[in-house]
Amino acid sequence: MTENTAGLRAIEPLNSVARLVNRALTEALRPFGLSFAQFMMIDLIERSGYQYPSSLARKLDIETSTMASTLKRAERDGFIVRSPDPNDARGVVVTITDHSRDILPKARDAVLAVEQRCVTGLSGNELEGGLSFLGKLAMNLRG
Repeated sequence: MTENTAGLRAIEPLNSVARLVNRALTEALRPFGLSFAQFMMIDLIERSGYQYPSSLARKLDIETSTMASTLKRAERDGFIVRSPDPNDARGVVVTITDHSRDILPKARDAVLAVEQRCVTGLSGNELEGGLSFLGKLAMNLRG
């Protein structure tokens, strides 16, 4: 660790772990043609029913501009359909396709396998402490 980064006791390992997790998720979802953001989106829609783009962005903690490009790619790749809102013709709702329903169980298994790799060897107390730590960090960053 360099002198300038000696005080980065949390940031440096968090960034490193985030990159490793992202890489593992990318590899796990590659056979399905999904990014992790697309996976999270279709998983949420499958569990909760159709969604509005703004509610997807809020629930997934993604900027609306990022959500717009995620929706565009997901629609292009056949994972979602955007349709007029049945309650307000000016709005749009997002639903998943049969293709998404078909691949989602195996994609979930792949993501769960990555999670299992992450927590292997941790005791229950270590896992709970780590999750508490991450929750507090997120709360601090959200302000």
